[in-house]
Amino acid sequence: MTTMTPTMTRTISDQELLALERSYWDALKDRDARTVGRLTAEQCTVAGARGASVVDPRSMVKQVETATHRIKDYRIDPGAVINRFSDDLVAIAYGVHEDLEVDGKPVKLDAFDSSVWHRTDNGWTCVLHTESLQGDPFGRDKMLVHKGS
Repeated sequence: MTTMTPTMTRTISDQELLALERSYWDALKDRDARTVGRLTAEQCTVAGARGASVVDPRSMVKQVETATHRIKDYRIDPGAVINRFSDDLVAIAYGVHEDLEVDGKPVKLDAFDSSVWHRTDNGWTCVLHTESLQGDPFGRDKMLVHKGS
């Protein structure tokens, strides 16, 4: 008589998830288009200052290869928030500091990012990524002040 043992699936640990997120950041920083493509889901929703879109691995590879800005360094703040929807679907949100080069000039920014990672037979891929620049939640720090108003 053969007995079948159910396969135990193990969710990703906090440390593994943070390492996965850093792998994506490192690939962007190093302009490692192949790794960025491998870690991007076939349909990955992206939202940030430029708007919202759905990208796939091929379009992310092209974006990395043709980027006009460069990530010089980044730092993910301690205290990331992790939410496990299932063993195969996990979200992470965190503050991040970025040192960039844009149009040949240094730019520093602070933001809050979130990613949702999905495990498939091919490993973990990012299905959603958002970035919100840090600042006043009502945008008052970005409003132009008009004299005489």
